[in-house]
Amino acid sequence: MTKTLPKIASSRSLLLAAALGLALAAGLARSASAHDEDKAAAVAIPDTPAAIWQLIDQETAETTKAIQTGALKDLHHHAYTIRDLVAALPDHSSSLPADKVTKVKADAKFVATLAQRLDAAGDSNNKSASVSNFDKLKDVLKQIRANYPELVTH
Repeated sequence: MTKTLPKIASSRSLLLAAALGLALAAGLARSASAHDEDKAAAVAIPDTPAAIWQLIDQETAETTKAIQTGALKDLHHHAYTIRDLVAALPDHSSSLPADKVTKVKADAKFVATLAQRLDAAGDSNNKSASVSNFDKLKDVLKQIRANYPELVTH
């Protein structure tokens, strides 16, 4: 029985170490997530879809410039601003039919995913991944814009 106590103590130490490791890993994951959110510039959301699209177009142009000039570390600002603007569209789209608002909301989730991918590509200075994810983002934006017939589409 005396040999069992050291084994139990050793097992408790291992469990404690594992629990501590998981807690640290969870903290790092939260920290990384907070890091991404910290990168998002606070953007004032306009009241109309047309004004929101104007800002999306400006950020898209800035993203193009950043990629062309190699300023990939700045992509997160533009990507997360676009994400926030797109996320605001459904709340400012009362004139859209419900099915289109639902579609915009679903597409906004993919925009958020692409913003994270664009941020990661920029952080790792990966130009080809930045271009690839930005091209996907532009395609989704085009699909979302198609729900707004009163706007001139690009």
